Amino acid sequence: MVRWCLRLGLFLSILAATVTLSVCGSQPSTTAPTPAKTYAISGTVSDAASGRPIASATVGTANSPAAQSTTTDANGNYTIRNIPGGVVTLHAEAAAYTATDKTVTVQSDMRADLTLQPIVVASPQCDASLWNHMHDPKRIKTLRTCQTVTGTIATVGTSDDGDYDMQLTLDAPYANLLNSGNVTKLNGNLQIEAICQSKVHPDVPDAIRACANFTGTVPIPPVGAHVQVTGTYVLDSDHGWNEIHPISVLTIAR
Repeated sequence: MVRWCLRLGLFLSILAATVTLSVCGSQPSTTAPTPAKTYAISGTVSDAASGRPIASATVGTANSPAAQSTTTDANGNYTIRNIPGGVVTLHAEAAAYTATDKTVTVQSDMRADLTLQPIVVASPQCDASLWNHMHDPKRIKTLRTCQTVTGTIATVGTSDDGDYDMQLTLDAPYANLLNSGNVTKLNGNLQIEAICQSKVHPDVPDAIRACANFTGTVPIPPVGAHVQVTGTYVLDSDHGWNEIHPISVLTIAR
């Protein structure tokens, strides 16, 4: 009887240990996986010719596992967040500009500035017939019969002779077209004029005759627009500054 009780006690002890080990071994792990670290890329998108920032440009991660995009603010700034580490290609584009790609290696929050080349109209032609509608052409001395420039519109206004008078802040390659009159009287800008596109004042009869039965069709850009302008490059002897006058072709890039 004693021997049987010992055997039963031993069996129960072994059974209890087995149950305890089984329960301990079946509990699931409660450790959460570590999330993959992500980073932010910030920068500015600017015009390659003038250096000015480009608003509303689109910037995206072309080859990121979580491809995403954003647009630049009024100062050309952008930020893309939640980018996994590694090699990423940024793609930037904007209206009237050639898109560009830039490859970067992301190891931390970083800055990546991008520049876009403006799309330029190839070989625009000057319209010689516009000279038939020029007011007081005697004061104008032709320096080059056809000249193309690019730059940013600084001012826009109208004059009594029916012209739109604008000042253009030239892109760097065209700075040599300015003279001392442009520097001292026009804040370093080039005068450009679209003829016969505003109301002619009755006190300017020569302009009334010049613009009779003719209205110019040059688009008038807002201040701050980047433009390409083609026309006759002249010296206005009355004012002493250089101009493109009349404008034959004006293309608004932005």
